[in-house]
Amino acid sequence: MSFMDSKFSKWGEVATAVLSQSLAKRFARVMLAAVLAASFLPVAAFADTPAISGPNHIKYYMTAQYTNGTSRSEYNWDWSSKDGGKIEISYLDGLYPDRKTVSVTGIEVGSVILKVSGGNKDPEQFVINIGKRTVGLSSSYGHKIYDGKPLTVVGINEDGEGWISADRDRVKYTMTGSQTNAGESDNTFDVEFPSGSEEYFKEHYAITISYARLNVAQRPVTLTSASGSKEYDGKPLTNHKVTVGEAARDTGWVDGQGATYSFTGSQKIVGSSENTFECIPNEGTNLDNYQINKTYGTLTVTDRSEKYQITLTPNSKSVAYDGTEKSVSGFETLEFQINGQTFYVSGVEASATGTDAGEYPVTKSGQAVVTDADGNDVTDQFTVNIDDAKLTIVGGDSDKSASNLPHTGDSAALYAMGICGVAIAAGAGALFTFRKRNNYK
Repeated sequence: MSFMDSKFSKWGEVATAVLSQSLAKRFARVMLAAVLAASFLPVAAFADTPAISGPNHIKYYMTAQYTNGTSRSEYNWDWSSKDGGKIEISYLDGLYPDRKTVSVTGIEVGSVILKVSGGNKDPEQFVINIGKRTVGLSSSYGHKIYDGKPLTVVGINEDGEGWISADRDRVKYTMTGSQTNAGESDNTFDVEFPSGSEEYFKEHYAITISYARLNVAQRPVTLTSASGSKEYDGKPLTNHKVTVGEAARDTGWVDGQGATYSFTGSQKIVGSSENTFECIPNEGTNLDNYQINKTYGTLTVTDRSEKYQITLTPNSKSVAYDGTEKSVSGFETLEFQINGQTFYVSGVEASATGTDAGEYPVTKSGQAVVTDADGNDVTDQFTVNIDDAKLTIVGGDSDKSASNLPHTGDSAALYAMGICGVAIAAGAGALFTFRKRNNYK
């Protein structure tokens, strides 16, 4: 390295050192200014906030706290009514001896202006609205099984902000709700205020009223009709007996109440049916108050072990011979009384016809059907017998004159002693008819 180079290098080191010292001083001055500037920022950024904090709505005789954010040497609180509202201010010396925070109680519905002053600061204010106090009144729910006595539930429930202590004992409740019969109704009540104070309560309280329900359930009653059975006898089978279920808690007829029973169940023919019945309430009994559970017995009629006997008698007839056809038909009766009941036979016929003297048996045909007075087919319970009968044609008297003898056409037949003979012609070419000799006596 030459001298010049060496000198220059030294000079460069000195120059660099001088420059570094100059920059350091300048940096120091800048930093000092920044620190000084920063030290003044809080003064500007966190200056006293000219505001009163606290709720802008309170209720009648409810209390809230209010704090002024200004750094004052003293705090003097005051208020003025804006539209009829009133408050009381209390100093919380124990907690806030500087009186920066106070307690405010609304003593009249409306609005007020809360003010704070003192020290070297301008006065500040805050509007507080004082609203009605809410009072919710409700009755209690009640339930029971019908017992003939009124269901009532006393006591009123209060919610919301409620009455202030000075008013609580001045308000009276009268229960009016009552439910006796099965069903539901409101558990109503009346609210009574001291005479002349109705407007006061109306202006200071928002009152809501709700009614719970009173419920009376139907009382269970179990009724069971009796059963019965018998052989068929033509009479209706009935059994007019009802058993009331054993009374237990909240079941069965209430004392002094009950019913009689009208039976509709009846079994007359072979078969089974329910022993049905209806309830007829006794005086003072309302069946709507009861849950009536019916169980029907069974009425059963069985076939007869020995069938009833019915004998039909066909009509008989005895007539004199006169040469014309005779007949007989039908029965003496098809209606019968058995065991006090009436029965009818149908489906059978009986008849006989004849011309000549003699006896003609009645011919029977068909299948007997027996019905009762209600038209029920009860043939299986009977044995139907039919007696014999006949049609009798008695021969004519031989002493009859010729004018009374049977004849045909314009000819006359003459008979003597029942012996066939030759008649004397009444005129030439006449034709005579001859009859059997046994048609005459």
